[in-house]
Parts: sequence; C-alpha cells; structure tokens
Amino acid sequence: MSSQHESLTKGDWIVHAHYGVGQVKRKEKKVFDGEKQTFFRVKTFNGVYWLPLSRSDVDHIRPIATKNQIKRALRLIRKAPKKLPKDYKKRGQEISVVLRDVALYPKVRMIRDLYARKRTKKLNYSEGDALEKMRNLFIDEWALVEDQDRCVLEGKLKQALKISLEKNRNGQEV
Repeated sequence: MSSQHESLTKGDWIVHAHYGVGQVKRKEKKVFDGEKQTFFRVKTFNGVYWLPLSRSDVDHIRPIATKNQIKRALRLIRKAPKKLPKDYKKRGQEISVVLRDVALYPKVRMIRDLYARKRTKKLNYSEGDALEKMRNLFIDEWALVEDQDRCVLEGKLKQALKISLEKNRNGQEV
C-alpha cells in the first residue's frame, strides 16, 4: 500500500478515477464480504463512496491538483488537437484507457481532442458521454482548486478549447 494512501486524513481532497473529486470525511468500519474492514468515507459532489484501507486502491486515486497543475492543464487544452483514430473501436479503446486513468493531463488532452473531433465529425454516444464526464470532472476539480463558480470556469474552458481549434491550422480532420 502506498504511503500516500495511508497518509489520508479527515478533510483531504482527492480525485478518484470513477467518482471524481471527493473529500475524506472519516474512517469507518464496515462488514464487507463477511469481514470487518476499515474504509475512508469519501463525500463527492454526487454522493458518498468508501475507499478501503486494506486494498491498494491507490491506482484509482490522487491528491487534488495544485493551481500550477491546473494552469498546465489549460496550456495543454490550448494546444492544437491531436488526431484520434478513424476506427471507432480503436478510438473507443483510447478513450476507455483515459477514463480509467486518474491522471489529470491525459484527461484534458482527451477533452481537447474529442471536442475538436466533435466540431468536424459527429461523436457516437459513448464518445459524447466520455467527453461530458471528463469535462465535468475537470471543471469540478478546477472549481475547487481556484474557488470559482463552475459557470465562469465552463466559459474559460470553452475559450481554451476555441484557441485549440484555431491552432488546428490545416483544418485537418480530427
């Protein structure tokens, strides 16, 4: 088990690959699979989940981003979008890998690239759903880090994505 996971305490903000931004509220003992185990109770914007202390679940969590990491993420978003695979299955595999990863930068790159593709091609349902989920997770984290209103940040994200599209000089298909 990682020392990062062991060092979580009440009040810590973390990001879970699936559940998004949450705050550690307390440790709780619960019976799971017939055994009493200890969990961190984590409150998210949409509910609660329990993070087991006994399992190495650290691949799915990370500390909330710093202001500098958010700035770097925005710089990545403003760069020219990368072309995604033409084959929807390969595209879907790339998106799935990014969705399962808790890392910030692959997610913001995928937001940028899917947004650009959406401007030239129609996204299928799962692609559109993934874009919306990653976008919301990023805005939730950004709002907490910068202590700003989501609506303001949605506008800033949209502006950064427009800059990215303008850098796509050749008008290439994404």
